Amino acid sequence: MAAEGDTVRDHEAADAALPDVPEASGLGPGGDVKWMLAATLVAGVAGYLVMWNAIRVLGQADYVVFGVFWSALFLVVGVLFGLQQETTRATAEALRSAARPVRRSSLWLFGAGAGVIVGVIVLATSPLWAPGSLGEENSALAVQVAVGSAANAVVATMSGAMAGAQRWKLLAAVILLDALIRLLAVSLVLSVTGDPTMFAWAIVLPFPLAITIVFCCAPRVLRRLGHSPFGYRTLARNSMHTVIAASATAVLINGFPLVLAFYAQSGEEETLGALIFAITLTRAPILVPMMALQSYLVTRFTNDRDALWAFMLKAMGAIAATMAVLAVVTWLWGYWALVTFVRPDLNLSTAALVPLVVSSGFIGMLCVTGPALLALDKHRDYALGWVIASVVALAVLFVPLPLEFRASLALSVGPIVGIAWHLVRIRVALRERVTTA
Repeated sequence: MAAEGDTVRDHEAADAALPDVPEASGLGPGGDVKWMLAATLVAGVAGYLVMWNAIRVLGQADYVVFGVFWSALFLVVGVLFGLQQETTRATAEALRSAARPVRRSSLWLFGAGAGVIVGVIVLATSPLWAPGSLGEENSALAVQVAVGSAANAVVATMSGAMAGAQRWKLLAAVILLDALIRLLAVSLVLSVTGDPTMFAWAIVLPFPLAITIVFCCAPRVLRRLGHSPFGYRTLARNSMHTVIAASATAVLINGFPLVLAFYAQSGEEETLGALIFAITLTRAPILVPMMALQSYLVTRFTNDRDALWAFMLKAMGAIAATMAVLAVVTWLWGYWALVTFVRPDLNLSTAALVPLVVSSGFIGMLCVTGPALLALDKHRDYALGWVIASVVALAVLFVPLPLEFRASLALSVGPIVGIAWHLVRIRVALRERVTTA
């Protein structure tokens, strides 16, 4: 009887530790997920404005430092997105379980610990990457990369918990605040100085500010979301797979301008600056919402595994249609828009811009197949698909073509190979579920 009473109390404690699932799941068209989509749209526009203002004020050559710093920071942010994916899956899985185990860990501590580790790694490795990409005179910006990375580890971990518990309004607030604070801070800095240290801090500080403001507005909810029924070892083991995959993802998305900086030849600063801006600009319409929707997709696929294949193909079809429309628009008006609204001396042709748009569609499809594998608990296959895509893309960059064409070819061929791997493994996983059912 005592043991039975302890079990009851354990389950009551677990229920108190985990957030309640709202009656309206937020997964349908009328659910609260619309708030996150709206926040993502605003964040995308804010990102556009930051880039536009930076290249307009700094010029193509000086924009390289801004663009490479942004790429270095968000490369690590992309890596840490693996934490968000795993805490999303873990929270959603815990809430689906009829018998919830007792809380075993604090996601706040887990995120903070991950942040300390990542910050130390960034600083320790900075002599290897900072001088060659940012330049010797700006290599100290690695400090800001480390601070921003550490803060984002907590943001990513708690954003995953919000998504897994379908607290879309809270997640939308984090996305919105982060983007708007960064837009305001960078705009203010650029209006008075082009000092790299100042705009670096302006880019970094929105991470801790956004999560702090949201916590102050909903402390009780976020304290409850901070409890996990999974132990630290389980969270760390599963996160390793998603972080490895996110690392490969970040190379193709956030960190690709940093990669290009290593491949660029002396005297190509003007082309490199224009190309970094164009890559960021052309991929944003597809990849900004797709990256923001990763946690939603993991939750959706986890909660509706029977319809996983059909929903995945529908999402990929929508991305393909969007990619085609954007490619046509870019072909007709892309170059004109760049020289009219950005800078008249941007030296990228329409033939270079359109393949970049197409490549963003392939990466967007990879952002759909990946969450499907995570929902099927195939962390290794998920990670391997992104790793294959990144390795192939880096290999293609050695092809002897002009830099702008090498970039678009690498960003297309790599993701296509990764998509093929993911689709095969998803088919196998679904057949295994049918066989064992």
